[in-house]
Amino acid sequence: MHGLKRAFAVIAGLALVATACGGDGTTATGPTGGGEPTKGGTAVFGAEQWPECLHVLTTCNFATWYHVTTAQPVLPKLMMIDEAGNIVPSPVLAGDPVIDPGPPFTITYSINPDAVWEDASPITSEDIDFTWKAVMNTTGSDVTSGYDKIVSIDTSDPKTAVIEFSEPVAGWYDLMGGGNVNGYLLKKAAFPDADPDKPDLADEFKSEIPFSAGPWVLESFSTSEAVLVRNDNYWGEQTLLDQVTFIPIEEQPQETAALLSGEVSVIFPQASNVSILDLLGDDPNLDVVSGPTNYGDAFWLNLQKAPFDDLLVRQAFGYAVDRQAIIDTIIKLNDPEAEILTCLPPVFPVIGEWCDPDGWSEYTYDPAKSKELLEQAGYDCSSVPCTKDGKELSVVDFFTLGNERRKAVGQLTQEKALEAGWDFVPTEHDATDLFTNILPRGDYQVAEYAGGATVDPAHTSSYACDFIPTKANSYGGTNTSFYCNPEADAVMAAIDKELDPAKRLELVFEIQTFLQDDFVALPLYPFVNITAWRNDKIAGPVGDWNQASYGTYYNMDQWFIPS
Repeated sequence: MHGLKRAFAVIAGLALVATACGGDGTTATGPTGGGEPTKGGTAVFGAEQWPECLHVLTTCNFATWYHVTTAQPVLPKLMMIDEAGNIVPSPVLAGDPVIDPGPPFTITYSINPDAVWEDASPITSEDIDFTWKAVMNTTGSDVTSGYDKIVSIDTSDPKTAVIEFSEPVAGWYDLMGGGNVNGYLLKKAAFPDADPDKPDLADEFKSEIPFSAGPWVLESFSTSEAVLVRNDNYWGEQTLLDQVTFIPIEEQPQETAALLSGEVSVIFPQASNVSILDLLGDDPNLDVVSGPTNYGDAFWLNLQKAPFDDLLVRQAFGYAVDRQAIIDTIIKLNDPEAEILTCLPPVFPVIGEWCDPDGWSEYTYDPAKSKELLEQAGYDCSSVPCTKDGKELSVVDFFTLGNERRKAVGQLTQEKALEAGWDFVPTEHDATDLFTNILPRGDYQVAEYAGGATVDPAHTSSYACDFIPTKANSYGGTNTSFYCNPEADAVMAAIDKELDPAKRLELVFEIQTFLQDDFVALPLYPFVNITAWRNDKIAGPVGDWNQASYGTYYNMDQWFIPS
């Protein structure tokens, strides 16, 4: 399974630690307020990044804000991740699926008899079968892991789907659900011209999602706004607001200014290089919630491109970055309890026991050690930056445009890395282009971004050789570090099908050791989510999903205009 790249088994609960700051200096978690819920009205929300297209199966889905602004409010899932990080049946299902360990390994889904699409046509087992085939046959489809283990889907009963697998799939709940980037159910009838046996949807979803089975329908999408309206045929709780509009505000100073002025009612900003809690906390009309999540920022390295195609150079980089200084001077501004991240996605300290608390601990800031390793790799470090064949050791670090926190991290690293022999050049880049084009094509050396959103520790689609993006797979692979180690692949494959939680934990620690020994990336810090809103313009359980997998806007169907 594959988690999102953010510019944001048995599953243990997600540890939620939140603070909310209002104008009176009080603290709370998920305040509701605003009087009795009322139906009607419209609201405008801020989006810190903006998707360039809406394809649910291709690299468009790499960007977190694609899911936040359009996919999650509109598209259904079979299984979902609740606020506490538990895997639970979605409203599409009539109850828990029935799992038969086999052989063969099978899962039986019973579809809620009330579950319908936006046109009131029923959701059926044919839709489940069509989704599986679309994932497997769409040109550029980015995550087929798990789906490729499906042998057949029995659709003889329209409201029952029996999925047979070739082998056990421990993260089965991420297929058409969970936290997978393509974990949504598609409407077969929306694609009448598609080959029913091998549907290739590569040319779909350019600027619309032509169906819905969520609380919202996507009315329109453009480069300047996304407009969602109530799905009148949604069988669950109807949205209280008639309409919500997302607008892109990609520079954080403008984003907070828009909230202060009332241009938008809610923002979901990334933690910055200043304390947003302090910046907004004195206004009595504002509330703020903050806390760590199941995302993690790292310096991700391109292992197929110089200089990081050399393990010694990668290891030297680990000693050139002062991670503790990053935590102390930048991250603690919005998360006072922050610590250095000790694992790489898809495992996180806030979920279960998957994250080794001692991982990557040997890599502390040590300029002398960095230069020693670089000299072993053939560099001359008699002056800084080090040189090789007359060329300075210079690397460009991409980070997302307008992200002041990552800009500060880059500048601090630039200063510290020079002493360690490196010319480290932090460079802003458009988030959508970075995630959908630059990373999959390997046109980078190092990039700082966050990966996450999933609660399953399957590593295959992020690190296995078969998931390296290439021209042959239309750059649809999700292993954008271009890491390939057949021994590690074998461990990842074992993780994917191990149903025993204790044995799976051992395998997860083993694969994280591979990632550290091969130095695929340098984990930096747990990602901090922040939700800020105007309590004079929006009410309800705003902020309740701030630290949950799907993000703060997931429950906006329960928000309303305060009386």
